[in-house]
Amino acid sequence: MQFDIGHRTDVGRKRDHNEDYLAVFQPNIQAEIVHRGVLLVVADGMGGYAAGEVASRTAVEAASQAYYGDLFSNVEAALGRAVTMANDKVVEEAARDAERTGMGTTIAVAVIRGEELVAANVGDSRVYLMRDHRIAQVTHDHPWVAELLAVGKITPEEAARHPMRNVITRSLGGHAQVDVEVYPASPLREGDTILVCSDGLWGMVPNERIAHILGSLSAQAAADALVAAANEAGGHDNISAIVCRVVADDDSTEFDKTEMLDPIELQDTQPIPKI
Repeated sequence: MQFDIGHRTDVGRKRDHNEDYLAVFQPNIQAEIVHRGVLLVVADGMGGYAAGEVASRTAVEAASQAYYGDLFSNVEAALGRAVTMANDKVVEEAARDAERTGMGTTIAVAVIRGEELVAANVGDSRVYLMRDHRIAQVTHDHPWVAELLAVGKITPEEAARHPMRNVITRSLGGHAQVDVEVYPASPLREGDTILVCSDGLWGMVPNERIAHILGSLSAQAAADALVAAANEAGGHDNISAIVCRVVADDDSTEFDKTEMLDPIELQDTQPIPKI
């Protein structure tokens, strides 16, 4: 399989710095692609004195190193272990500096290996899969209101407007132990699009709009347009998106680039590493 990949991260319109961090890892060695595939990661940090930035970057780098360094486990086990090790690293980094105490981050990871998608997450950063213009959320969020909903203390309507709906029960760095949710492999086919994003995107842009953008633009143009749409809706948080489309070797699909929203200033805050 071949991929068209685009990415964008932005500070948004309400924050003074970006605590998100994202990365696309595409090994140069064919054997490593076959064994471990392509890794797409988004982390949404939290904590004062720039600690959120440290947490998100630490988590992404640690998870990627651990995943590609695991030569023996299957993809699901390697991914779960990698995110667990990322938690260990964030906890370790927080202990180095008193001003970073309590820092943490969400994380969402998508692995594309062969013709399969494997995903994992902690918190409320998400992985989506779009096929035939229909978009589905692959990962589950871990918000506090979900626990209230599960035991019947609130209704779905109350959950949607609950003042603590953005409070999450799981994050990397919060505790020495973390519950990583890994999702079974899903088959992929040509034309599928994978989106990995922070809540600064999905919290501002409805699924219908996300699907329309993904289906209308090339991967990089779609990533740019998704961030623009979140900012147009208010940009209340940092915004990050990785868009990956599965394409044929001779794909000549034409995307409508006239669908772009009005241009706004977009601020990438870190380089996108590749290995």
